[in-house]
Amino acid sequence: MKRLIIILLMCIPLIADAQNTMSVLNRLHQVNKGETLYGIAQQYNITEQDLLLANPEIKKKKKLKKGIYLTIPQSKAATQGKDAMAEAASKRKPSVLKVGVILPFVEKSERAKKMIEFYRGFLMAADSAKREGRNLEIYAYSSGSTEADIMEVLGKPEIAQLDILFGPVDEQQLPATITICKNNNTRLVLPFVNGQSTTGNPHLYIACPNNAVAITEATGLVTRAHGDKNFIILKSNTDNNKGALFTQTLSDMLSKNGNIVRVLNINGDDSSYEAAMNQFKDNIIVPDNTSIKTLNILISKLDTFRQKHPNYNISLLGYPEWQTYTDKLLNSFFTFDTYIYSPYYYNALASNTKYFEQAYTRNFGKPMAINYPRYAMMGFDLAIYFMHEMLTSDPIGQQAPYQNMYKFVQDTENSGYSNRFIQLIHYTKTKQIELIR
Repeated sequence: MKRLIIILLMCIPLIADAQNTMSVLNRLHQVNKGETLYGIAQQYNITEQDLLLANPEIKKKKKLKKGIYLTIPQSKAATQGKDAMAEAASKRKPSVLKVGVILPFVEKSERAKKMIEFYRGFLMAADSAKREGRNLEIYAYSSGSTEADIMEVLGKPEIAQLDILFGPVDEQQLPATITICKNNNTRLVLPFVNGQSTTGNPHLYIACPNNAVAITEATGLVTRAHGDKNFIILKSNTDNNKGALFTQTLSDMLSKNGNIVRVLNINGDDSSYEAAMNQFKDNIIVPDNTSIKTLNILISKLDTFRQKHPNYNISLLGYPEWQTYTDKLLNSFFTFDTYIYSPYYYNALASNTKYFEQAYTRNFGKPMAINYPRYAMMGFDLAIYFMHEMLTSDPIGQQAPYQNMYKFVQDTENSGYSNRFIQLIHYTKTKQIELIR
């Protein structure tokens, strides 16, 4: 029997209409230049009609745009083989996955609202897993904020029986939680805390990359993808130094590879900007801070420069925070061929995003809050990642994420795991958005 048991141990808003959430776990395909419906259908062993039914916004005679996402339904062969795969997986996986969630739900704060959204997305993932025939028991607790609060929760008898626990978020509550989970051989996933050491605890997972990890992964990705370009570090002359570590790490890595990194003062005149540019290479300008004020000044300067020197190729490279500026600066991002490094990407125009938002509103009676990232999507993606990994043996059957991808890497031998996923979000001059991973 398919079973999803949600055991509510504190007063937490739950899913209102689980029957209407997510019906199947489908994959996504990002369209490349020149691809056709027929070719994509052949690639996934499905028919064009299957593809059109799964993507009603696409017309058969319409040319596919590069960069859009198509939902890929399961092939008939995959569906027919599902029972056999499930039977094989059941021999190696737990018949019922016992999941705990400990987050600050009931405090009156903006943080609590985000935690509730995260949990609602988590429940939508549980419903999707249930529809795939998975059996779950979910135990939800409000963590409070003190060490005494968490000790009361950790003293519950069912805690020792959990297979996996998500949370808490307060630093003072971590030592006791880590110790209890380690003693019980329970996987502990920290969705929001990223400074915790994983040494000696192979059951600990840090889901949010800390700044140093994100910068290391981002500079490596940038160097591999664009190491031959002309990089220009923009000095902003401000107290905002949130980008200083990134620009310094990037400069060091490029210099080790033999690249000359130029430096430009944002207040420089036209000749200063031209001296920093290379007419025979693509120029990538990297501000040393994350602020929209610096970005606005730079864009204004570059608009003037391009009018006088249209023969220079100019790109911008920036930070996850820049995603919050897209409402105001999207056209400028396209104009200047912008790259943003980030562990997540919320694509408001994607069909799968719209489906998720509609399902969320239908289930909870109101839309998701406008945050970066969207916490409900984060909860869904993180829950699906672990539910799939712990309940199935199919390495390729996991749903494409709505917003957050995860790449857990063991930090050292006999230690826990940190998420090291970083991507480049590329706003192209042809007004397409592509992801470089």
